[in-house]
Amino acid sequence: MRAPTQHSTAIARLCSTHRNFPSHAPKTDSFDASSRSPSIKTLASAGRLRDAFRLLIFRRHLGLPVHPDYFVAILKPCAFPETLMEGRQLHAHMVITGFNQDPFICNHLIHMYCKCGSLDDAHWVFRGMGKKNLHSWNILIAGFCRFGFLSEARQLFDEMPKRDAASWNTMISGYDQWGPCEEALGSFVRMRRTDCNVDHFGLASVISACSNLRFLGNGRGLHACSAKTGLDSHVQVGGALIGLYAKCVALKDARRVFDEIGAKELFTWNSMLAGYVQCSKIDEALLFFKEMPERDVVSWTTVVAGLAQHERNEEAIGLFQKMWEAGLMPDQISFVSVLNACVGVLDFEEGFKIHGQIMKRGFGTDVNVGSAIVVFYAKCGCMNDAKRVTDGIPLVDDFSWSVLIDQYAKHGQIDSAHELFRSLEVRSIPLWNALIGGYSELGLHEEAFKAFEEMQMDGKRGDEFTFGSLVMGVDLLGMKYGEQLHSQIIKVGVDFSVFVGSALIDMYSYCLECEAAVKIFNSIQQPNLVSWNSMISGYGLNNMDREAILTFRLMMALGVKPDNITLSLVLDSCSSLLVLCEGTQFHALAHKLGFDSDVVVGSALIDIYSKCENMDHAAQAFSDIHGHSVVSWTSLIGGYIRCGMWAKAKKLFELMPERNVVSWNAMLSGCAKYGFGLEFAATFCWRRMGNWYMPRYLKLATI
Repeated sequence: MRAPTQHSTAIARLCSTHRNFPSHAPKTDSFDASSRSPSIKTLASAGRLRDAFRLLIFRRHLGLPVHPDYFVAILKPCAFPETLMEGRQLHAHMVITGFNQDPFICNHLIHMYCKCGSLDDAHWVFRGMGKKNLHSWNILIAGFCRFGFLSEARQLFDEMPKRDAASWNTMISGYDQWGPCEEALGSFVRMRRTDCNVDHFGLASVISACSNLRFLGNGRGLHACSAKTGLDSHVQVGGALIGLYAKCVALKDARRVFDEIGAKELFTWNSMLAGYVQCSKIDEALLFFKEMPERDVVSWTTVVAGLAQHERNEEAIGLFQKMWEAGLMPDQISFVSVLNACVGVLDFEEGFKIHGQIMKRGFGTDVNVGSAIVVFYAKCGCMNDAKRVTDGIPLVDDFSWSVLIDQYAKHGQIDSAHELFRSLEVRSIPLWNALIGGYSELGLHEEAFKAFEEMQMDGKRGDEFTFGSLVMGVDLLGMKYGEQLHSQIIKVGVDFSVFVGSALIDMYSYCLECEAAVKIFNSIQQPNLVSWNSMISGYGLNNMDREAILTFRLMMALGVKPDNITLSLVLDSCSSLLVLCEGTQFHALAHKLGFDSDVVVGSALIDIYSKCENMDHAAQAFSDIHGHSVVSWTSLIGGYIRCGMWAKAKKLFELMPERNVVSWNAMLSGCAKYGFGLEFAATFCWRRMGNWYMPRYLKLATI
């Protein structure tokens, strides 16, 4: 139990001040006890707490009666942290006048202290009360639960001589909010064994706890209980049930609950809308959003956040602008969501405007909004602006610092990243991960390993992201480091991590240890798409293309949806095996999934068709691509050269908007293959690339 140490001294000091209150009264034109002057209640309700307090003291000095309602009238507006001192002054006056033993006033005093977050003072008043009623216990328990002091609340709860439904509901709600949520279910079961009736407050809280735990079976039982008691149609219980089914991906059940609610409030509509977003049904969420009879900021923000989370960032930004046009003022969550969308498309202009709106609305010092602004500027490469924003935030979280360090590294400013990291007093694992990851992405793997050694000396063992970044450099540093890392990964216990497992599969595959890669893949309990891609790529690197195709088919059979990288990998294996039949099947799959216009998949399709000497289909695959790269151009040119269509290759080469060494080498090999002479090739290369560069083998050939 919390034990206050300074409250008694503070109240005693204030009491002494009030005992020495000057005997001369204020002028009657300022504080007149007659009906012409404002009353204590009027002054308190108007926020003039000092005037109300002085009038209360003046009445006592005049010998006029002082009623408990006067104290309550001043205590109610004191229930804010900024008015805590006025509340303490009134408390001191209560002690002098003997009102500190009145249960009615003391309950309001405890409530005031709890609202101000001064739980030590609230507990001190509670223990000093001579006679406590049930409401006194409930108020203090609610205060402890509100700020997450569940152990203190539970101790008070166990000491209660009698409990009512409000007592149980407070504890259930506290466990639902702060955890452990299992205790909420246990408290609800114990409540059912008493004579207390279950109401909508307790039922909604325990259903919410089931949602957090993803206990669908328990939730269905509570749903039946609510139907039996007639509470399932209550807006609060209905909203909780919708949230339960949505979090447990039972969207049909959630919609059924929504449809069965008679009088739907906006809260109910927002719960169903959030359910669609949580289940990744964004299109359905948009349709439902249009059907809503009324929308508030929560409604708009839910859809904006859902679009941003599913990388439909331009739609999210457009919807945010429509919210402004509808006359609704965004809140902190709205701004964070739209800034995330701006980061997704790197829309600096729009993000800069939103930053201005944030400052105008007074949210610039909010920790969550400020962190989102830091991430936005850092991701857009505006490192100075990002660093400047951190100076105006009262508290910068580790995520913001880690993003800033990571982006410094990605933009080649590793010295700035290192300097920022060293300037931070407390270096958490995410900050170490940002520095190590930055070294790894720049290819500075030795520095990454040195940073990891310092991290271990700092007493931190690392997590899955730490080891995942370190494994990236093993192919350059050698298997000796890889085996050491693998042993540490097993020791720390992150070997079953999907992220680490995928990195280890890549490591062993590059080192031609495919058997070890397969063992690691099989040890991953729930491999994600990255893991499958790593395994398919590993088979391809080890010339086990048939196994790569079989792995792809197994992935599809298990319901894992491929992406453009997966399709390009399996098409590369088909190209190596020259199995055109399977290649056309995967082409049809790519078309079905909408990846045939992707430049990575398109380049792989060009390669397999050209290797199988089907240049018409290769040219068609080239024309289907949206947004060509030098790779797709070079793939088609190489195909024409391979099939002896030199004229088309040369014409296509001249049309290329950009060329690299690979495309030049392809043309040079064609010159040599079809007998156009080294002189033509040398002149061609010299004019196109400038006399500052010529391949070494061509220089030797022209000597």
